[in-house]
Amino acid sequence: MDATKSSLLPKPKEGLKKKFVISAMIVSNFIAWSCLSLMAPFFPIEAKMKGLGETVIGLIYSSSELVIFLMSPLMGRLISTVSPRFFYITGILVIGVTGILFGVLDKSPPYVPFTATCFAVRMTQATGVASLISASFMIASQNYPENIGTIYGILETAVGLGFMAGPAMGGGLYQLGGYGLPFWVLGGCTFACGLASWILLPAKQRTQECSATDDKDQSVWTIFTSPWVWFGSCTNICAYGAGLIWMPVLSLHLKQFHLSQVAIGLMYTIPPGMYAITTPLWGYLIDWKIPPPVLILTGLILLSILCLVFGPAPFLPLQNDMVTCVVTLVLMGLCMGPVIVSSIKCMVEGARNLGFDANGANFGVVGGVVQSSVCLGTLVSPLLGGSLTERFGFAWMMVAGAIIALIPIILFGPFLAYVAYDKCKSKAAKKNYDTLNGEVTVDNDIVMTALK
Repeated sequence: MDATKSSLLPKPKEGLKKKFVISAMIVSNFIAWSCLSLMAPFFPIEAKMKGLGETVIGLIYSSSELVIFLMSPLMGRLISTVSPRFFYITGILVIGVTGILFGVLDKSPPYVPFTATCFAVRMTQATGVASLISASFMIASQNYPENIGTIYGILETAVGLGFMAGPAMGGGLYQLGGYGLPFWVLGGCTFACGLASWILLPAKQRTQECSATDDKDQSVWTIFTSPWVWFGSCTNICAYGAGLIWMPVLSLHLKQFHLSQVAIGLMYTIPPGMYAITTPLWGYLIDWKIPPPVLILTGLILLSILCLVFGPAPFLPLQNDMVTCVVTLVLMGLCMGPVIVSSIKCMVEGARNLGFDANGANFGVVGGVVQSSVCLGTLVSPLLGGSLTERFGFAWMMVAGAIIALIPIILFGPFLAYVAYDKCKSKAAKKNYDTLNGEVTVDNDIVMTALK
């Protein structure tokens, strides 16, 4: 092998370093999101004993999503002034410390003091999550710029598995050792993961790309000049809004089948489990040039149909049985994967078209906007699900979910049609140009022919 070709090959140490960084991010995201979600099975019980009502308990849960929604773009911008490594490690450490602190809140006086401390600790923890996810997105984009779909799919798998494992581990540890044990164990593991990342991760993550003094230092608002970013954000919000609208009322809906609490808990794990398992596959397929808009449109249409079946919609001649519920939840999880990963790809490409790839620091803004759209969807969907079910019932609530899933198609259908028409027109023009210049393509070889 000559020197020219060998110089083009990646250095073995560089490849190992990238794999180690991504592996550390996978483990960190899994543990961090497990710590964030572990309180679901038992916290309402403890909160009730402290005098809190269902509305306040719901607000404590949703406050984390609101903080992540508001802080993610800011974190993405601040990364450009320091480094993604700093925000990544700081985010993990904050999640771990606040997780441990949550384990002593049962010693707080009831009513207002308990409520105030819960909000304070939960919102601080959410700030750490915003820091972690924005830095993770940027580090992934720097290390694997050509395979961002695959890498993001793998990270989403870690997040989904963390959300699944967190409640299960939290419930088991709570039954084993009471209120504090789940927070102390998972919070301690998260903090230890942050310390390990501090010691083992490379001290410099392309610092030349993290400087705020680069030529192209994009504004947070610049990214919203791209229609693809708006399309991806709207898709994220509506997909999560439709795909999770049933979460706050599913247990009430399943009571008619006389299931145990364990069985009802397992039903909640079906969609995130299917989503977590399949997202790497969808990311791989998208990186292999399957058009993201095609997957988005197909997934949203199927998701809308599944919402109608899950109700079932009052105007459909369908039976409400257990088999339908299970199958529908499985298919919902499968549909969410291509829609979410494809929407991220659209937002990334829209940002690159604006020049965000010229400065790696600016790419943190993309991660912040991505996570903000995700959190807005997960924040709105439970609120809509609870209020609509209370007013109109479960079946009509799912009809609303079906409509929400179609909103991106309705709003951006003309834009996507224009893009498809323009692309076809460009291909036809190129073909005519090649023909006029005497170029004929045969088996991927270009053969010059004389004009007659």
